[in-house]
Amino acid sequence: MIAISGGILVGIIAPIFRSCGILRNVVLAAGAAVLVILAGMGLLHPDLRQGLASVEANRREYLFVLACETPVLVLALVSSQRLKKLFWVGWGVHVVFTACVLIVVIWLAFFWHW
Repeated sequence: MIAISGGILVGIIAPIFRSCGILRNVVLAAGAAVLVILAGMGLLHPDLRQGLASVEANRREYLFVLACETPVLVLALVSSQRLKKLFWVGWGVHVVFTACVLIVVIWLAFFWHW
């Protein structure tokens, strides 16, 4: 849980490193890489003790994370000084993904009584 929160937070604060130039690309790529690696590990090693319905729900969530964060990782790695817009597109995708995750967590915590 800490690694997921860290990956999301690192991606969100990446524009703070704007004065460093290429460092912000590396920071965004690092945040996306953490999430992609964790999703890949979750897909490769499901915990079958949870039950088949839970494993299937986790698989769909991991695929959603991969679908959202793989383009962020690619855009962060491809962006450069001349292609600054690619960084901002990747960061925007990361922010939308983070907003979706926060909406689900808030919904489950306050309205579903998780």
